[in-house]
Amino acid sequence: MSQRFSPQLRSALETGLADGLVGLGQTLQPDRQARLIDYLELLADWNRAFNLTAVDDPIDMVERHLIDSLSIQPFIDGQCIHDIGTGAGLPGMVLAIAEPERRFMLVDSNGKKVRFLRHVVRTLGLANVEPLQGRIESIRLEPPPDQVLARALAPLARLVEWLGPTLDRGASLLAMKGALDADERAAVPDAYNVAIHRLSWPGQGAERCLVIVSRRERP
Repeated sequence: MSQRFSPQLRSALETGLADGLVGLGQTLQPDRQARLIDYLELLADWNRAFNLTAVDDPIDMVERHLIDSLSIQPFIDGQCIHDIGTGAGLPGMVLAIAEPERRFMLVDSNGKKVRFLRHVVRTLGLANVEPLQGRIESIRLEPPPDQVLARALAPLARLVEWLGPTLDRGASLLAMKGALDADERAAVPDAYNVAIHRLSWPGQGAERCLVIVSRRERP
């Protein structure tokens, strides 16, 4: 049987999310904030049985999952967004709830995680989210997305290798990482631009950055 958050815990989570949004300088409609807490409730419930995330404290999930994912919201552009290696839906599910006017494809090779994502879609009635099970390097979807998201998934050069055909057709890669060392950045082929944006908010627990990779214009 599913275990629901107590009213006291839910209130604490709502307060933490609201405070985190203030720290990010963002606003989000109350119904979307409530739906993000609903998502955390589903995640915490399934996590007890299926170990979807190493973070098992719902209070910690607010910063490490919700606020961390929302920190890249100002960089989201276009109508079709793919989140590769999404796991439990991070950051794609969080951003899809925050931005229902955009379409999100959430891709992961792990069957139990994709089943969880489909459960979230059904339970929360999300019309703009499509979970897909498959290996990143073998998936070719038409039309190509406007942006591809990847959170702590693989070194940049490997991501560019996997996504080369998609990037070459105009998509950009938004890779969420901790500290980025010079060697990892230098390993990206010269045919691609690399821009680094530091992500920060009050009380942040660890260094975070967003790396945006796009194809250079051909001469």
